[in-house]
Amino acid sequence: MRTAAALLVLAFALGGCGDGKRAAATTTTAATATTQAQGLHIGLVGPLSVQVPGAVIEHGTLAQVAGDPLVVVAAGGRAAERVRAVAAADQVGHYAVVGASEKSPPLPNLAGLVFREDEAARLGGVVAGLVVAEESAGIPRVAWVGPQERPLAAAFVRGVHDIVPGAVVLRAWSADRPAACKEAALGALARGATIVMAHGGLCASAAIAGAHQQNHPGLRLSDFVLPDVPATQVARDAVGGVYHGGEDLVFGAASGAVGIRRLDPRISPTTAVRARAAAQELASGRPPSG
Repeated sequence: MRTAAALLVLAFALGGCGDGKRAAATTTTAATATTQAQGLHIGLVGPLSVQVPGAVIEHGTLAQVAGDPLVVVAAGGRAAERVRAVAAADQVGHYAVVGASEKSPPLPNLAGLVFREDEAARLGGVVAGLVVAEESAGIPRVAWVGPQERPLAAAFVRGVHDIVPGAVVLRAWSADRPAACKEAALGALARGATIVMAHGGLCASAAIAGAHQQNHPGLRLSDFVLPDVPATQVARDAVGGVYHGGEDLVFGAASGAVGIRRLDPRISPTTAVRARAAAQELASGRPPSG
């Protein structure tokens, strides 16, 4: 009887220990979840992806995340048009817009995160050069399409000639209207261009549509900028206690913000691999070898 009683007591004791372990595990899990939920709340508006230790990332509309210590907004949407008014009314939070200048007039809690568009245009030229080096017979021709943005067009030409020094670069200037941009692209293709590049917006979409209509690839500047890079940088700074405002922060190839974001599916996998290698060379400060 004593043996049986002892075994019964031991069984209850072991059962209690098991419950205690489970209780301790539950408490630990809850504590871990609480710890993970703690951190600097950073709101993201638009197609941005950020992962920074010490930050709690919240995706939502501008109205939903306004009031967070830092709110990062992607340019091009309605939120970017309203963020200046929201920032002016917020005496505590800080705001940043990826892809647009916000320094005129400056607000102490609003920063623009802008890209080195000349570097992006040069990388686009490198890709165009790689495409025609692979596909063209005779004297290769490429085209820059759209309004007269001569510095960007010149950077594009430099990139093309990095790969194919003898290539002809057509400047198909047009009004900043979709129909005009598409007509300019079709005109350049009729003159022998086998790939076109445009700055952005509806003009670029129309120019690329014209190229696709003739079964040729097209490029736009946004193909070569990586918005998550500057968004991550300002988030990391904020976690470290540093906030930016009243200025534009410029990001280029050296920061990793200029690179291959997407490529036209009409560009061959072989050329795509060479293009990404060239982008890495530019980021490291070396001329692209192709």
